[in-house]
Amino acid sequence: MTLSIRNPEANALAERLAEFDHTSKTDAVIGALRAALKARLKAETPTQTAVRILAERGITLTETMRQPVDARAYHDLDHDLTGEP
Repeated sequence: MTLSIRNPEANALAERLAEFDHTSKTDAVIGALRAALKARLKAETPTQTAVRILAERGITLTETMRQPVDARAYHDLDHDLTGEP
């Protein structure tokens, strides 16, 4: 399957990166996406991600206090950790 980039700016950036790396646009995009995901995952630990997402829902993560977690928080946790939307 080929990579189809319809956004002119995204296409131009992919072409520029591909030329810089002496590779195809597809390989350039894959490399850029891997690097972005790696950087984001290194930016905070999974525990820090969980604390942040739960805090956005008004839930404090403590060992002594347990409360039900909104199902949307699980969805956000899963997608933040995998890098998927």
